[in-house]
Amino acid sequence: MAASEPRERELRELLFLQQLSVAAASTMGRDELLNLVIRETNGAMDADVCALYLYDRDRGGLVLTATNGLNQDAVGRVVMPLGEGVTGAVAAERQPLAVAEVSLDPRFKWIEGVDEARFTSMLSVPIEAGPRMVGVLNVQAVERRDFRQDEMAFLSAIAGAIAGVLERAELQHQLEGQLAEIRLSQTVHERFTKLVLEGAGLKNILEAISNLASGAVGLYDPLGFRLEQGAGAGLHFRRFSIPPALAESADPVEQTVGRGRTVLTLAPVRAGSELIAVLALEGSLQGAPAGRRRALEHGATVVALELLKERAAAEVERRLRGDLWEGLLAISQDPADITRLAIGAERLGFRIPDRGWVVILEPDDQEASQVLQSPPIQERVQRDVERLCHTRVPGAMVVGRSNSLVVVLPDDRLGANAPQAELALGDVEDVARSLLQVVHGLDRRLSVSAGVGGRASSTLELARAYEEARQALRLVHRGGGRRVMTSYRSLGALRLLLEVRDPKVLQRFVEESLGAVLAYEERHRTPLTATLEALSNQGWNQRAAARALGIHINSLAYRVQRAEGLLGVSLDDPEARVVLGVALRARGLMAG
Repeated sequence: MAASEPRERELRELLFLQQLSVAAASTMGRDELLNLVIRETNGAMDADVCALYLYDRDRGGLVLTATNGLNQDAVGRVVMPLGEGVTGAVAAERQPLAVAEVSLDPRFKWIEGVDEARFTSMLSVPIEAGPRMVGVLNVQAVERRDFRQDEMAFLSAIAGAIAGVLERAELQHQLEGQLAEIRLSQTVHERFTKLVLEGAGLKNILEAISNLASGAVGLYDPLGFRLEQGAGAGLHFRRFSIPPALAESADPVEQTVGRGRTVLTLAPVRAGSELIAVLALEGSLQGAPAGRRRALEHGATVVALELLKERAAAEVERRLRGDLWEGLLAISQDPADITRLAIGAERLGFRIPDRGWVVILEPDDQEASQVLQSPPIQERVQRDVERLCHTRVPGAMVVGRSNSLVVVLPDDRLGANAPQAELALGDVEDVARSLLQVVHGLDRRLSVSAGVGGRASSTLELARAYEEARQALRLVHRGGGRRVMTSYRSLGALRLLLEVRDPKVLQRFVEESLGAVLAYEERHRTPLTATLEALSNQGWNQRAAARALGIHINSLAYRVQRAEGLLGVSLDDPEARVVLGVALRARGLMAG
């Protein structure tokens, strides 16, 4: 070899690397640049084949990205795992490798449709960008060839240039992506800001989210119930289970719902750390355009602001309404105060009915009381109760009072088709039962009972009707009743017991009526009182009472005979039955 040949080769290599640097600095696209490098490398290395493999973490190996001499149909399809074949070994060890006879090398792995038996020698070098392994650059020759160290160094220099090209392309791609996201975020932000400033409301905001995210959306409360404000945006599941992870997550969570196994992306709508709603988008965000995620995330923020605005307005209205009713339902108010409150209510847009009925909903136990204190449950109960009342009795008012709900039903507005019809007790009791069904359907722990007061024939009598509803509930709870509806009028003679203010009077009546049985029962541990209560509850039917107590009819007959002997009365006597029934209830009142 002439002394000038190495110098000429070095000059050609330097010229090639210079041209490669110029090309890399051009505005040429990434794929176009890589194909140019592969073509030029083939000539510069005097090789028959040049192939570029780039590492793809998602696909788990080296992907054939560009080639000059191999099957073009394999580009983008062939994946070589790290450590497999000569290419995989170079990537795993990050060291150049020259193989004179690839068919004899144990590391060589034949790839059907790519490799050709005519290629004998191979030189592979890793492509690295700092600590990151980018891929592998290969050249192959038909004739056997022992690649020199300077050729290995030259191909490594080309690999370094390719790494620079790829880094520049990646940086350019990231910058373009960031710029696109900034523009997209600005567009989404401007759209939502305009809607908020115009006071467009939740419905229009949700429609905007649906359009920007290219999918049906819906708004749900933390219990998974669809909020009415979210209707009309295309997603109409009435309820689904909210995944517990969403309560703590700041990112959207996917959930499959319904019989059709619909995939929903759920974005938390928060006020600080409190989850106040869930924004649901039909479909997944995986592989979706960035705009879809931006619309959902920005939309959740705007929805939170709108919900807080509505919540603040609703809270002001509830407080005003609550203050008014606190006064109206106070039993000690005089007529002048009631008239003044009614006039004040009219000025604030609340119509106090001239006559009507009062229904109270109260929890049956401590667990139900605690559940009812939860803000999502509280809001849902109030919302559903108001909706049902307004549907059944236009003009109805619902007021939250500490741990109960007070419903006032005007009796001159029964239904849209009979606006002048009066509400009968049966109508009110039917509404009360429907309210219990609604509440119990929200949460299995919500055990609630309803009390109905008597008709208030004027605004002045609302306090009396309210007190009667409370007394009816008091009897229910003292008797251990749960999930029941009771009305003051249905108490019959027991109402007289409620009017007895002096407990000594009740005590004396119970002693006179049941004293002998109570004394005998204490001495002999015989459940005579429970037997009398079962008989009273079963309409004095002995067989029904025996079934209720779980004893034989003969055992019950023996107890009846013993009680009659102690009391000196016959349980077949209607008057004796009335006295004993009232005495048993009075004893229950004193125990409560």
